[in-house]
Amino acid sequence: MITRERIETLATFDARGARVLSLLLDLDPARQIRRSYLIAFDDLVKETRARLEQPAREAFLREAARVRTWLESEKPRGKGLALFSCEPQDLWQAHFLQIRLEDHLEFGPAPDVAPLLEALDEYEAYALALVDKVKARLFVVFMGEIEETDAFADLMTSERDRSGSQNVRSQGHREAHIHRHLKRVAQRLSDLLGRRRFDRLIVAGPEETTSDLRRILPRPLAHRLVAVIPGEMFASAHDLLEKTLPIERKVERQVEERVVGELLEMAGGGGRATLGLTPTLDALSRGEVQTLVVADELRLDGAECKECGRLDPETIPTCPECGAATRPVHDLLHRAMRLAVEKSGAVEVVRGDAARRLMESGGGIGALLRSR
Repeated sequence: MITRERIETLATFDARGARVLSLLLDLDPARQIRRSYLIAFDDLVKETRARLEQPAREAFLREAARVRTWLESEKPRGKGLALFSCEPQDLWQAHFLQIRLEDHLEFGPAPDVAPLLEALDEYEAYALALVDKVKARLFVVFMGEIEETDAFADLMTSERDRSGSQNVRSQGHREAHIHRHLKRVAQRLSDLLGRRRFDRLIVAGPEETTSDLRRILPRPLAHRLVAVIPGEMFASAHDLLEKTLPIERKVERQVEERVVGELLEMAGGGGRATLGLTPTLDALSRGEVQTLVVADELRLDGAECKECGRLDPETIPTCPECGAATRPVHDLLHRAMRLAVEKSGAVEVVRGDAARRLMESGGGIGALLRSR
């Protein structure tokens, strides 16, 4: 399972003057039957080669041949592929994902992680706690994959329940064991949050038990709790994934609406936000962006300074900031997303109604700025 930390590490990879081939492929099952994803890759190679300057073409074709050989020998194991290759710097990462990705190929000075940032934003990491009065199962869901990370039971309560009610001294004694069990669940969730960052939490199980657990969650977990739903302890991981993914997607749409609303409210009158391409790129260049907000359908070309990394919406020969030469970029927004992460900012890609509002009011891009 690819992790958020690995994506962030990729974003800061130093190719030391070499170039990185970044590939995303849609591995829809229909494509896998006749391996038509190979044809899609070949088409991407032709398109990328045509827009590269001559000095970079030979290095690109070598990297592309390396990837093509691997694709021919490797059997797909998911719905999408994210691959990064830079032979001069010994970089090779290939990740099969359980979500579909849009075909994309880039050959640039750093890994193009922007498409993964978009997917990461759409499929936020969340934890799922399935509990009853005796048992608990904990899961992490990330990029459409579910992983069971823990399973345990309160053995004393289990033993007493099996041996009969006569061995239970009092109802209060039994409730104390249930409370201890749920405190253990909360502690294990806190430990999980420390090891594996997740943005949201869903609790499932009988209503009485989930209500009790909800009351004792520490603040970091309570702040992430987005839903409490019925659930059976014997449920399969696949069934739990199918049940909770729509909840996470609905919450994500609500978050996007709030972010765009906050952006539009703060952008006027010199507030801590920008709207529109030029002011947002300027703020990004100055390191002022806390959260870059982009409509998912926005695609723009532009230029990038080879020295300071400044982005410009115009194809200009020299950087207005430092005077160095620029290079053309065919997807300016991908570069902007990567730059935001490099400068310790966040990225929010909005869809649906939120994207329409942002397109109408800010040309599809804006940013929430850091406090001065």
